Amino acid sequence: MIYGLLIAFVPLFLGYLFRVHNPKVIAVVNKTTMYSLYLILLIMGIALGQLDDLETKLPQIGLTALGLSTIIHCCNIGSLMLFDKLYPMKRTALTAEELPSRWKQLLESLVLCSTVLAGGIFGFLTKGILDFPLHSSTYVLVVMIFCVGIQLRNSGIPLKEVFLNKRGIFTALIFMGSGLLGGVISAYLLDLPLFKALAFASGFGWYSLSSVLVNDAWGPVYGSIAFFNDLSREIFCLFSIPFFMRMFPSTAVGLGGATSLDCTLPIIQKSGGMQVVPLAISFGFIVNLAIPFLLPMFIGIAS
Repeated sequence: MIYGLLIAFVPLFLGYLFRVHNPKVIAVVNKTTMYSLYLILLIMGIALGQLDDLETKLPQIGLTALGLSTIIHCCNIGSLMLFDKLYPMKRTALTAEELPSRWKQLLESLVLCSTVLAGGIFGFLTKGILDFPLHSSTYVLVVMIFCVGIQLRNSGIPLKEVFLNKRGIFTALIFMGSGLLGGVISAYLLDLPLFKALAFASGFGWYSLSSVLVNDAWGPVYGSIAFFNDLSREIFCLFSIPFFMRMFPSTAVGLGGATSLDCTLPIIQKSGGMQVVPLAISFGFIVNLAIPFLLPMFIGIAS
């Protein structure tokens, strides 16, 4: 557990210490984050491709990831909709704005899946020929999390505003609590060890972090389950956020999980207006800070 916490927290904290004013440096940090993500997924795919009896393990990966994501999403949606119903958010009338291209973002998600697939094919073809340093993904992850820390520091979001947004805090707590409840239910319905299911549930959409930490702890099969479980959140919320936004704004924001701070923020802003952006930023920031603590903790207990 200490090892996982160090991998996740130390680079995030060190990156957060750097305030960068040069746009060129920020651009380099953003590109490094993106390239690190693709390299991590490629390495994970290679590890998956070099498994013995791969054809028998692929259905297990797909069915378990589908079951996890369905149960966890249902728990999140039910809990957050109840919160929205009991404590509605006061908003002015929504303005109709053109949504960003969700099909383009869906294509980007499919590219991520294709990267894993390409790595899997390469690993399968080179099995027994090339001994790839599979745990090198951990070192790439450290670089990526360091860059994420820099991005958080230079996002212009004061911590004071994050932790003074009461609705953002409550939404984050309900989202994480219901997600972990979904993990408990998944353990029972999918016949998974309890703390393994809780580890899967605590990824909250941060698929690059969850896939590497789970892969290092339990191997590429479980690492792939973690990846597809968390990536499904991003794909699902691309189309569901506008549907929920008008009547259930906290639910719409919560659907994005960790991605509400970056990838899905444009959709949240366009479908809900600027008035929901502080909620999304506060929620996303808190969830992103919680994942590096919860995920290694549950992995450490389950290992």
